[in-house]
Amino acid sequence: MHQERRIALKFAYDGSKFFGFQRQPAKLTVEGSLVRALEMVDAIKSPRECGYRSSSRTDRGVSSLGNIISFRTRFAAKEVCSAINSKMEDIWAYSAVEVPEDFNPRAAKQRWYRYYLARRDQDLPLMRQMAARFVGIHDFSGYARKDKRNPMRKIDSIVVSDNHGLFYAVDFKAESFLWNMVRRIVWMMNEGSSGRMSIDAIGPAAPKRPVRIGLSPPEYLLLMSIDCGIDFPVDKRAFIGIVRDVERRIRQEAMKLELVEEISRLIA
Repeated sequence: MHQERRIALKFAYDGSKFFGFQRQPAKLTVEGSLVRALEMVDAIKSPRECGYRSSSRTDRGVSSLGNIISFRTRFAAKEVCSAINSKMEDIWAYSAVEVPEDFNPRAAKQRWYRYYLARRDQDLPLMRQMAARFVGIHDFSGYARKDKRNPMRKIDSIVVSDNHGLFYAVDFKAESFLWNMVRRIVWMMNEGSSGRMSIDAIGPAAPKRPVRIGLSPPEYLLLMSIDCGIDFPVDKRAFIGIVRDVERRIRQEAMKLELVEEISRLIA
């Protein structure tokens, strides 16, 4: 039997199959499925006993290619992924590494989110100009769900690329985000670049306050990666397969939403 050690686990998941990330009574969640799989293979006894820690709690419908949890276990790091993958569906653990006991994945250096924005009538240069307004340190209280956390956040970069077929990719990088922050910013960028909202109302320092800020659908959002300052060994061939599978599922879900929205417009 191995000596107990703390392990950090990196994993991907299709968020459309779960009621969000965080454990909830009688509901299928990403975290609940992970914990249950770890318990089934005797990697842990319980979240409390193993000192379980998580990094990012994504909303219902949001997928990920690189979320991170950590826990104490007697399992060897190289054995964990294969053991729990056989006990889960729509979640893929692909890398595990030993870390110091004080390692906390929530204290990440940077988080990277990507939003797949369906191509319609957006003005791409204008959308990029609006993206630049959100970069830097700002009060994002108007762009997130209300809570008690400090609304000041620093966005390191927002990059809009147009080489993703039917979608633009809007990549956000920051140490941390408020709830719904990315989806609200994308909604405003989309409205402004499509001519449905005054450009003067867009951005945390905008001179005009918008009447309302909508929320872009979660199914288009993907947590790409989290930088916790440690290296995770990855089987590149297997990881590419996971990336393609998750992105394919996101695109399929996005096309379903596009069809529903198109029908709604036709019957309005």
